[in-house]
Amino acid sequence: MVQKHTRRASSHPWIDTVWQTVSLEDGIYRATPDGSWDLILSYGPDGQPSLWLTGQSTEPVDVPYRGGSHAIVISFAAHVFLVHEKQVLTGATVRFLPVEGDHFTLDGVELPLPTFLEAEQLVDQMIAAGLLQSNDVVARAFSENPRAASRRTVQQHFKKTTGITQKDFELIRRAQEAVRLLKAGASAAAVAVELGYTDQPHMIKSIKKIMGHLPSNLDPVHKI
Repeated sequence: MVQKHTRRASSHPWIDTVWQTVSLEDGIYRATPDGSWDLILSYGPDGQPSLWLTGQSTEPVDVPYRGGSHAIVISFAAHVFLVHEKQVLTGATVRFLPVEGDHFTLDGVELPLPTFLEAEQLVDQMIAAGLLQSNDVVARAFSENPRAASRRTVQQHFKKTTGITQKDFELIRRAQEAVRLLKAGASAAAVAVELGYTDQPHMIKSIKKIMGHLPSNLDPVHKI
């Protein structure tokens, strides 16, 4: 393995997951869709930091990396959005942010660089500075008590907030759950039935399209 990924959950309602990655050799990382957009801090082999934002994607994106580099990633919940972003970032679109010393600047606000263990404090600072907001319609779309709204309204809110459709989001989350179950040892046939795929070939095709790997080769897929 040329990369080591460490994941931790967060109790913060605006954070989906926090990641830490160490690259042991040069290579290409296949970033798979996970229903989140990211704030990524990367340190090169020379220790120099760079920081950027990436949007949600519906297909895997290949990202080259160098041995000796390491990164910290805050994956935001789908209902969270940048207040001043003129257009939602999607796919392989990247927005680089200026870094100076141990701080970066986002929309005129100076903030400390993210750390693996203190991501929540940074997000709270971003909220307090008016940089982040939550779309309640999207936040409650999959809760037990969704906000009263027509399906068309929910779809519009989803597209405006996430840059992808509600259907694409649901397909991504279903593929993630399929990968979790398959990695845990469940049979492909059983997983296809449990998650409502038409049949096993349908599930395999969906996982291949979204995750970029067949069910027989899921080791590289870690964003689940």
